[in-house]
Amino acid sequence: MEWLVNIHNVWRYAVLIAALGALVLSLLAYLGNREWDSLADRFSLFFTIAMDIQVLIGIFVWILADYNKNDSFLRWIHPIAMLAAVGLAHVGRTRSERAVGSKLKGGTAALFFGASLLVVLLAIPLAAWPI
Repeated sequence: MEWLVNIHNVWRYAVLIAALGALVLSLLAYLGNREWDSLADRFSLFFTIAMDIQVLIGIFVWILADYNKNDSFLRWIHPIAMLAAVGLAHVGRTRSERAVGSKLKGGTAALFFGASLLVVLLAIPLAAWPI
């Protein structure tokens, strides 16, 4: 089971890279410094896919791991917050796809991707931070 936890721990960096890329590109589109193009669209897709994979791995860890049964943060708060974060990421992608114009696409994506990233960062247990 430890190997699954390790995959979950390593994959978070893919999520973080995709989140930062999607957020930066959406902010640049919102600020008018670049158009919402295929790169911005791809990063928003990669972000949502990376989140989906992380949540799927996390569900397996949540169901199968015994070590977090006594930790209420890992047992309940972390999974619920991460489900909310993946929901925000998907809503942001869907709404940005439907928006018209680079500025509106970027602003919508930046709002939801930023909120998703904030929830992710707040829901990471302190012991997992590399500080």
